[in-house]
Amino acid sequence: EMGCDAEYVDDVHEELVCAVCHLPMLRAVGIHPCAHAFCEGCLVAPHTGVALQECPTCRGAIGSTAPSYAVRNVMNGLLVYCTHTARGCEEKVKRGDLETHAATCGFAEVTCTHAGCGATVLRRDLKAHVAKCEWGLVTCPKRCGERVPRGKLEKHKAEECVKRMVECEKCGTKRKAEASEEHRKRLCPDREVECEVAGCGVMYKRGARAEHMKEHAERHVELLAAENKARAAENKTLLERMAALESAVCTSREWIVDGFSAKRQAKQWIFSGEMVLSHENVAHRYPFQLRVGPNGENDGGVSLYFVPRRGEHPHRLEWPMKKKVEMRIVNQKGGNDVVGILDPVDNDTLKAFFADLAPPPAGNTQGIGLPDFLKPSEVDDFVTSTDCMTVRVRLLD
Repeated sequence: EMGCDAEYVDDVHEELVCAVCHLPMLRAVGIHPCAHAFCEGCLVAPHTGVALQECPTCRGAIGSTAPSYAVRNVMNGLLVYCTHTARGCEEKVKRGDLETHAATCGFAEVTCTHAGCGATVLRRDLKAHVAKCEWGLVTCPKRCGERVPRGKLEKHKAEECVKRMVECEKCGTKRKAEASEEHRKRLCPDREVECEVAGCGVMYKRGARAEHMKEHAERHVELLAAENKARAAENKTLLERMAALESAVCTSREWIVDGFSAKRQAKQWIFSGEMVLSHENVAHRYPFQLRVGPNGENDGGVSLYFVPRRGEHPHRLEWPMKKKVEMRIVNQKGGNDVVGILDPVDNDTLKAFFADLAPPPAGNTQGIGLPDFLKPSEVDDFVTSTDCMTVRVRLLD
């Protein structure tokens, strides 16, 4: 960077003017040994950026260079006019303070701080400009809570504010814009709506609903009767589908015994609801209950029994029951489940039990299983943190 071209109040002595750029020296540097001084930037070749090897004045070899603080102090003490003189600033400052003054000068041009404005004004006029700038955000006086640019406030109040009053184009009544949609959809008496009776299709003004209902009462009754008939047919179809689903194969069931600890403490037998198991032949749907003795046979363990039930259609089943039944209590601590198998074919005791219940009598509570399914020391591993026990049962081939 070459000399300082600021406008000086007084003439600058020729000894303080750089012999290269012919401007008052900027960041003066002295050459050794000739002692000539130049701008720091003037001792570098402009096209190559390489430091000069000869003094520009005497052509003597440059041994070294060093800042000339004496010259710099003199130059920084010279009075200059503000760089914004053309815009009206009349300040005279020391050259060393020029940049500081320029950064705060009221005649410097600055850009408006409001997003979207971009206007350039004098710094001294910025506060007044910002106070009335069209892009300055203001709060809507209708208390909608929105902040909008000052120049768009009137448009906002007239077209966008939810608190503005609007007139219904149908009935002519007025209300706040935020309530207009509900009025249009649900309240306006002059807006046409379709009759809510399925199949009617008549359009009428909402305020004339009573007259429409009275005038078309007989037809509405016919439509509602037809709708009820159609729904009855749908319900029949759904019931048939449900029956078909109930007849589907279900080889396993799960029973969650909740509140186990309290029932164990009370020494109560625990019964599941009635469930069914079926195999490949879906006609074989054996109803049953599970029965848990939370204290085993009074030894602190857990007993588990399979209780055949009669069900609604015992004549459809194959008696005596000949399928193996697997009963399982799930280990909640990651260990092995405890499993018991009821084999009514190869086990004579089970064969006799199921033969006596072919089919079971109504309300049967006789069951067969294992009185010591879980040992007392095993019980805690089969109860969840929420005090539940999981029992699973399934038919085997």
